[in-house]
Amino acid sequence: MANGNSATLTRRYNRTVVLDALRRHGSLSRIELARLSGLTPQGIRNIIEDLIDTGLVRETGRRRGQRGQPQIDIEISPGAGYCLGLHVAAGACHAIATDLAGNVLARPEARAFGGDHGQQLDALGAIAREVASAADGLSRLGTGVVVSRPLASRWSATGGSAEAQADFAKPFEALFASTPLVFENDANAAAMAEYTHGRAKGRGDFLYLFLGEGVGGAIVQGGVPVHGGRGNAGEFGHMLIDPKGPKCHCGNRGCLHGSLALDGLRRLLPAGAALAPETVPQSWLDGAASALSRALVSLENIFDPQAIVLGGTAPAWLLHRLVEKMGDPGPSVRSDMAEARVEVSGLGQSCALIGAAALPLLALTSPDPATLMKEPLVEQAAD
Repeated sequence: MANGNSATLTRRYNRTVVLDALRRHGSLSRIELARLSGLTPQGIRNIIEDLIDTGLVRETGRRRGQRGQPQIDIEISPGAGYCLGLHVAAGACHAIATDLAGNVLARPEARAFGGDHGQQLDALGAIAREVASAADGLSRLGTGVVVSRPLASRWSATGGSAEAQADFAKPFEALFASTPLVFENDANAAAMAEYTHGRAKGRGDFLYLFLGEGVGGAIVQGGVPVHGGRGNAGEFGHMLIDPKGPKCHCGNRGCLHGSLALDGLRRLLPAGAALAPETVPQSWLDGAASALSRALVSLENIFDPQAIVLGGTAPAWLLHRLVEKMGDPGPSVRSDMAEARVEVSGLGQSCALIGAAALPLLALTSPDPATLMKEPLVEQAAD
């Protein structure tokens, strides 16, 4: 049985500490890595040599314009491998593959995802082959799978029983379990996209409000999504805004979902009209902005986040109009801050898919003290 003194586990943990620092800061010298990580200079030298040998990091040259021996910068090598992201929504599986810098290597056409396991395996296999061809020999370092449903267990895959979720996971495990395989919901995945590539980069504690056909959210603390006791933390759509409001599908009245969700907005549009700036009723916009303002004040007072990001599958123009209409929310613990109290995501409607590809990167580079007490697994390709 492994224990906290296991050299293998400690080495793996220390590597993730170094990779996490490089992911957060872009490039650092060995001296800076030692200072940030608390590891000894000799330990950093050993880890960097190992990571260079495996191709995960690279030297980018000496700095200029400094006194003494110029330091050599180290950074994560974008071409060390690729991360695969999969988003299952509305009976289709969307896919994206990115390098470790977030550059898109492949984005196959969405494929129908239904039927029995054999049909699902066929769809996933076609995606895997297309991505592998586009990746041109790069190794897959991990796969993130995202679904547009609340969570109910450690699978983070679908609502319902643990057995149903395990059944959902089987085709993904059959094809992708040779490297880290991470399941998550769409709001948490979108928040991780913001953390790695978007408005929340460099901010470890923030809230993400996901606006789409429904309303969801994510609570990120220390760069990690908070899942809660049943995996459902961040269900901001069911905050009670108006106890005399319309009945929500959850059983309560006046939930934020009823004021903001796109499925309710679409029912107000003229027959056959598409969702567009000129078709949104002013009454809906007024009510939605007011509800959003009240929700934000409550969230700020409860969580005191570094930032609140508004994103999701709603079009960017609608998100911006809501924030503009909302104006300055009422007083809260954050109301004296200079920066904007809510920021609109710049990642667009594919935020959850982008986040799906970010999940394995975060699994690779995020230090988890619990790993110091785990039995060592067979070294993976990235090791």
